[in-house]
Amino acid sequence: MKDGKVILKRLSFLDFREDEYASLVASRSSNPFETLVATVISQNTNDRNTMRAMKNLKERLGYLTPEKMMELSDEELEELIRPAGLHKQKAKYLKLIAERLSGGALEEILSLETEEARDRLLEIPGIGPKTADVLLSLMGRETIGVDRHIARVSSRLGISDGSYEATRRALMNIFDKKDYLRAHLLLIKLGREYCRPRNPRCGECPLRDICDFSHSLKPGDSD
Repeated sequence: MKDGKVILKRLSFLDFREDEYASLVASRSSNPFETLVATVISQNTNDRNTMRAMKNLKERLGYLTPEKMMELSDEELEELIRPAGLHKQKAKYLKLIAERLSGGALEEILSLETEEARDRLLEIPGIGPKTADVLLSLMGRETIGVDRHIARVSSRLGISDGSYEATRRALMNIFDKKDYLRAHLLLIKLGREYCRPRNPRCGECPLRDICDFSHSLKPGDSD
């Protein structure tokens, strides 16, 4: 089993700016619905585009609430979040999410124990495991969201090569609970800057000596 403390120590030089992560920026507003919206919009796009879409929404609606979201026409919502891509699909899901979470329903869900809250969130169309886990972790709950970068890093390190849930559980087992959010953010940064899908920078990676993938490479196979 990999040592989570060693991994975080090795990655500490990376660190991160809060403005690199749209969902993290949104979480600082102390508005769980805004954090959820940012997480949904961030799917399959980069944080710069997510922030542009969020800026449009906040300029139009001010403090984001499910009720305000529901007042927008489908066409207007689509146009506001267009910078993030897949705007029609995301607008459809945001409307469904807003409908299900209006009237204080989100606050009620977040008052539950973590796994029960997670189960309730997963019942809502448009909220998948990653979205639920990212929201909960940003709200200070004990879980780890697994995006494509974290899944790739986890597989290459030999932490997990299974399903989303298997990877989430494996990561939760090796990191201390207090470090879950930091681990999530640093593993994303590692995946973006070193453990890239193509041409990974294995020779420069701070985890190369404990990485199964790196050990399997022949000279010249990576940067």
